[in-house]
Amino acid sequence: MAYLGRSTDGFGVRDRFVYTASGSETSLSGADDNNRTLKFQDGTYVDVYLNGIFLLRGTDYVTTTANTIGSLASLAASDVVEIIVYDVFSVANTVSQTGGTYSGDVTFSSNITVDGNINGENVYDDRTILLDGTDSSFTNEGSKILLDGTDGSGTNAGDNLIFETDTLSSLTKENPDVIVLEDNDENGILFQDTSTNARVSTTKIVLERGTNFDIPNTLTAPKVTGVAEIANVGGDQNTNFDNSVSIDIKAMSLGAGTHILDLDRNANFQLTLSGNITLANPANLTAGTTGSIFVVQDGTGSRTVAYGSSWDFIGGTAPTMTTAASSVDRIDYIVLDSTNIHAVATLAYS
Repeated sequence: MAYLGRSTDGFGVRDRFVYTASGSETSLSGADDNNRTLKFQDGTYVDVYLNGIFLLRGTDYVTTTANTIGSLASLAASDVVEIIVYDVFSVANTVSQTGGTYSGDVTFSSNITVDGNINGENVYDDRTILLDGTDSSFTNEGSKILLDGTDGSGTNAGDNLIFETDTLSSLTKENPDVIVLEDNDENGILFQDTSTNARVSTTKIVLERGTNFDIPNTLTAPKVTGVAEIANVGGDQNTNFDNSVSIDIKAMSLGAGTHILDLDRNANFQLTLSGNITLANPANLTAGTTGSIFVVQDGTGSRTVAYGSSWDFIGGTAPTMTTAASSVDRIDYIVLDSTNIHAVATLAYS
């Protein structure tokens, strides 16, 4: 075995200890002739020579006592015992400088500098920023995320940006270029007045005329999802959509009784009837809300529909719905104000 040198803890791959007997010794341990202390981890990897003659382990000596060669025949004065210890050689868990794979976590105790790409992306071309305030370990703000300003004071004053817990669970630069702000907890977005330090939550985001997104890219299609509302798009200018705009259809199975449709949460509905129903007046009507309601008879049919006073049909008379089994009628509506819904019924679709 080639000698690989001594490790930092005092062990080498092969180590040599020499003892000169004074007479009558039957075991050897401790400091040798060079004042080096005998030590070994496994007696299987120890060779012992007496005056140059190799001794047989288990017959001429034993290593059952830690760091001790025992059960020797009584040594004569000036006998020389040479002990060769073969230590375990451990290779550090490393990855080649030219590339490799780590199979576990890697912890850095200082800064790291990366040149080149990560997963094919340039390290300076950020694709996703995740702000997560669920840890509740932030000492200044409880379960909020605090981004301190450049003043370095560590206080809440200055150029701080504070997000309520879970308010912005993701800020994503998608492809195509779209900024998506998601409010998953439905508690709104928290803003701080830098002059008074007062904090105000809001569920409305206003994209004002002249808003630009051109660093580093020009983003032509900003999108807001969640409970936030775009109050005004483009100011006094017309809003144009290059592609179609669709609104999901909420499918519901309604048994006999009175039901209230939430027109603030859904605009289009598909109602499959299994009994006679009444569509009561929706609460919190918003003027301009528009949509369609598909009324589907179940396999039995003969289900009737009555309406609350807010539902206003042509001539003031509600339609009689088609009652044949599995028949489909449609009611198109637009909300005039907080108490009036103008509606038109189209009956008996195939």
